[in-house]
Amino acid sequence: MEEDIRGKLSLGIADFKSLIEQDKIYVDKTEFIKKMMDHGEKYYFLSRPRRFGKTLFLSTLENFFLGKKELFKNTHIHNTWNTWNTYPVIRISMGDILNDSSQHLINGILNKLDFLAQLNNIKLDKNEDYVSKFSKLIYSTYEKNKKEIVVLIDEYDAPIIDNINNTNLADENRKILQNFYNVLKNSEKYLKFVFVTGISKFTKTSIFSKFNNLTELTLDKNYSKICGITHNELKKYYHNHIKILAKENNYTYNDTIEKINHFYDGYSWDGTTKVFNPNSTLRSLSQKKFSSYWFSTGTPSFIAEIFKKKKITQDYFQPTILKETELDAIDPDNINETTLLFQSGYLTIKKEFTKNDEIYFSLKIPNFEVQQAYKDNLLNLYIEKFENKFKNTQQTIWNEIFNGKCGKLSQHLRAFITGIPYYNRISMDNDEKWKIYSTIFTIWAQQMDYYLTVEKAIKDGRIDFILENNNQDQTIIIEMKYTADQNKTMNTLINEAFKQINKKKYWWAYTGEIKLMALAIKDIKIDDGYITNVKCQLKNITKEE
Repeated sequence: MEEDIRGKLSLGIADFKSLIEQDKIYVDKTEFIKKMMDHGEKYYFLSRPRRFGKTLFLSTLENFFLGKKELFKNTHIHNTWNTWNTYPVIRISMGDILNDSSQHLINGILNKLDFLAQLNNIKLDKNEDYVSKFSKLIYSTYEKNKKEIVVLIDEYDAPIIDNINNTNLADENRKILQNFYNVLKNSEKYLKFVFVTGISKFTKTSIFSKFNNLTELTLDKNYSKICGITHNELKKYYHNHIKILAKENNYTYNDTIEKINHFYDGYSWDGTTKVFNPNSTLRSLSQKKFSSYWFSTGTPSFIAEIFKKKKITQDYFQPTILKETELDAIDPDNINETTLLFQSGYLTIKKEFTKNDEIYFSLKIPNFEVQQAYKDNLLNLYIEKFENKFKNTQQTIWNEIFNGKCGKLSQHLRAFITGIPYYNRISMDNDEKWKIYSTIFTIWAQQMDYYLTVEKAIKDGRIDFILENNNQDQTIIIEMKYTADQNKTMNTLINEAFKQINKKKYWWAYTGEIKLMALAIKDIKIDDGYITNVKCQLKNITKEE
């Protein structure tokens, strides 16, 4: 019987020592530690999206510098690195420090430094500010051990990006971080190695203003595989898990590989080397199914807030071009949403090219999982706007509908549908578009304060929508028809809707005043895309019919 090794997946474990001691699968990234050691620089910076393995790599660095050679058995560096010296390590994560006010951030940093001092049996003055305390911690650790210090900073940018929609607080936190990180440059003679990770690289913030020799790894071709899982690594480390996934879903092994490629592959930071999203890939292997895991675990909350406030005009389902200088950093005072999408993992590098002596990158959505996350959740970013607009007009529309007119309803639905970028809709099939348009209508209906039933199943079919006003014993039965067929007219759709309602006698189960509504939606092609037209029509009906 084939061994079931599902329990050995390292999903959710970002501590290298725990992973090895629990006999979990470790995808060997130690060749990049050796590269940095051979390179001989002191300060390194790496930006990658969330859930991409940055914290595990930091933990691997920590154990390497602590000299725990026994944990590295069968890794690249175990057999290629001869001088396993031990260095004191100061490791700080900004992601677990409360940052919803500048004072909370300062207090959190102070508490973190006090904890690290206690851990290393070092006494610090409780009355010192966070800059002096950090300097003292580095110097005292150096003096105590008579060795240079290794400093590892994880999620360096969390206090800024968590508050990026609050300009004043983000700037206050930036100043705090600038003063804190400058300690590293001022303490250079006491330091052996510094490694900083985060989601984004900020410009015009001077966080690393004194780091004129900071080695940037984010777009370095030599480090393109430092995070994520390559194709060779997938087959090497997860062969048995892939077989289990294939068996569970009645796929062949090769078909399963292709399915994993389709869902989770495609990330690249050099335009050539591709890697799988490690979190989503391991979740798929663990749960033995293909699904979209990335949006709920890897999307920073600030993206949704920014996209609610900005008018999105770029077609991200087509290759997007940015200069290297635009791709490399974010200005929090003037956010480029394309740069933001790249640094947060919605976009990745398709290729690099040079034009007029400047470096450019062509960006694309990396895979099906991210495409679905972008597509399925984009509408939610607009719902708030829809709701507010409908609230302002609901009484007018209400009165017109019950007077037999729904021109205003058609007009507003058409406007809000048009507000969804066409590139988001053009990639959908007809069922997906019907779902989007149905959602918009549902929002309208809810704001009209009707009792709403969606896709009501009856003996002879399914009613798309039923709106009831219990106070006045009024019911509207709605059939919605959508088409992208250019040969079909709006009147044809209206007639088809009423024909279906009448044929199946949708109204038989209802009493009181009943109105029938046919709602027609059609995508009409134009030169550079298409527009969406909406038309509704009402009919009265009596029970005798």
